[in-house]
Amino acid sequence: MNVVNVVVCGHFNHGKTTLVKALTGEWLDRLPHEREMGVTIEPARAFLEFRDTTISFVDVPGHRDYIRNMLASAWSADYAILVVAADEGPCPGTIDHALVVSFYGARVLPVVNKVDLVDRNRVSEVADEVMDLLELLGVETVREPVLVSAKTGEGAEELLDALAELEEPPRPSESDSLRAPVESTRRVGKTTVDVFGVVDRGMLEEGWVEVQPGGLNAEVLEVESAGGFRPGAPFRARLKVEGSITRGMCLGEGLSTSDGIRAEVLSIGAKVRPGTMGKVHVLSAAANVEFVEVETHAGTEVIRPYAEGHNVAHVFLELDREVVVEPGDRFLVTVGDEPAVLGVVEGAAR
Repeated sequence: MNVVNVVVCGHFNHGKTTLVKALTGEWLDRLPHEREMGVTIEPARAFLEFRDTTISFVDVPGHRDYIRNMLASAWSADYAILVVAADEGPCPGTIDHALVVSFYGARVLPVVNKVDLVDRNRVSEVADEVMDLLELLGVETVREPVLVSAKTGEGAEELLDALAELEEPPRPSESDSLRAPVESTRRVGKTTVDVFGVVDRGMLEEGWVEVQPGGLNAEVLEVESAGGFRPGAPFRARLKVEGSITRGMCLGEGLSTSDGIRAEVLSIGAKVRPGTMGKVHVLSAAANVEFVEVETHAGTEVIRPYAEGHNVAHVFLELDREVVVEPGDRFLVTVGDEPAVLGVVEGAAR
């Protein structure tokens, strides 16, 4: 079957988790403190088999305090359902998530939720506001907003019809060397652990794999996947390994790691200069980072958002630990839990 990865994103409390429940029948707020707080903290997946396609939904946190967790899954999205509540309209999280998923290559399916709370004129206003915002941000959409109430079920059929039209995008070759970033883990026994993620390239099969960073060797005892073991497929793999595996590591062959990144970046929300500290998010990993070198296209050392020539720069980033990274990988740096710069890796050394 074809596999389509859809991240369900948007501002805090706009109804993302309830929408996934309406589509799949699953509540993805599985942790006790998530249910107590009424907020999504950890990304979680649910699946829907639709005609000849498996749709993998990943419900990500909308609160800025947990954007680091959102980014651990956003990198793998083919499409994004951008949820905007009709009673609030576009909010800061709407902008953050739209920019991030678009930068990672996802096309956006906008959804106006909670239409049962307001009159039809307000629904139409919010739908227009969403499309104007996405056009302003340069975000590619697949259609006009779908109007729904996740609570009452209104609009669910139209949303399912829209999802049925999503096509699986081109994937890397199955013959490439394996790279499969780990999104989450669950300890099973003293030397066995279940790891969850999405295959970036190559094929994940039973046998031996390396785990980086850390240089571990692990035996893949079994693999379950929603769409085979090929690129783009979400997976659960049971590993036998001596050592700890955590989010941000990768399963693979011949993986390259580094604690330094050369890149071209675009500022979207903060001034950045040599010495600026933040957190870099690449694939499913996160690490503390310092901007060591900055040279904007205008020839200055200060990156400024929306200032032409000063908003794009070549930088060297120094990380506090190694991550799996290669030229061409995309990343985001947050400063104070707010998205600051988007970047593309040019190399992993000075």
